[in-house]
Amino acid sequence: MYLIQGMRHVGIDVDARLADMGILADALDPSSIIADEIEWDILQYISQDISPEQGLVIGQHYALAGYGPFLMLLVTSDTLHNALLNGVRFQQLTHLFGSLQLNIEKDFIHLHYQPIDLNTHLGQFRAQCEISGTYKFLQDIFKMMGLEIPDIQIELPFQIPREMELIKAYQQYYGLDVKFECLHASFILKNTQILNIKIPSADALTYRVYEEKCLQDLNKLERSTRAKLTILEYVEEYLEMQNGVIPTMSETACALKIPERTLRHKLQQLQTSYKEIRERLIKQKALKFIEDSAYSIEQVAEMLGYSEPAAFNHAFKRWFGQSPRQYNRNH
Repeated sequence: MYLIQGMRHVGIDVDARLADMGILADALDPSSIIADEIEWDILQYISQDISPEQGLVIGQHYALAGYGPFLMLLVTSDTLHNALLNGVRFQQLTHLFGSLQLNIEKDFIHLHYQPIDLNTHLGQFRAQCEISGTYKFLQDIFKMMGLEIPDIQIELPFQIPREMELIKAYQQYYGLDVKFECLHASFILKNTQILNIKIPSADALTYRVYEEKCLQDLNKLERSTRAKLTILEYVEEYLEMQNGVIPTMSETACALKIPERTLRHKLQQLQTSYKEIRERLIKQKALKFIEDSAYSIEQVAEMLGYSEPAAFNHAFKRWFGQSPRQYNRNH
């Protein structure tokens, strides 16, 4: 979501690119988990002809609000050292594809970032976004903890730009001492004494609650990413991402980068069809939303792509033998 906002900000018509794949950015379901394979395929499509260096600005649009329990765990840690250790421990709950490693030397704190890939256009673009976003995250988290932002020296694994204006853009954001063509990205803090700083918002009880929540989320995430997605799982997870208008078979085939005929054939081999998957998903979402008393039946109908509540009521009764209101009373 933050990547999309950042792309909008730099003037990229990302919504039109997403629409080609059947995705409405404003209808994305925030409660769904997007598999890495699906996210990578989406990024591959929407980042075409975008220079990787634009990631410097796009990454600055990641915001703390998107980190949930992970953020609360950091700000309730007792010391800055433990907050950094937790950041590395639960990094899979962040927006990063690359990986973080914390090294503490005699006088320096090194937070290393290793990109997932620097040999492709998408890999470089993603690395630019993630390094820029992590730098902003570090500054924002210090502010939120009520701590003074320390000097952070930045080392980048990218070639030094040829254009002087682009070099100035890096220096304006990362500081004049930013270094290029390094082995990996590093965020270097020059005073190890700050590791012992007590975090003003520390709270042992709240910390334990969010540590358990982060562990649960991490286990759930690892279970969902342990095996490569089958084409059936890919289609199911792709459709689950959105509320409202669900992508067509043609749009899903575009996301999968295969012809629509091939997708139809592969699903037939699995004794199913796109229509069956779509209806099963809508039924599951209908039950979830109806059971959540926060939504009215009119809102549920709209989130499931029905233009009229009556059409949704009719479909619900056909599926479950009772109207949404009757179902609510009985459950």
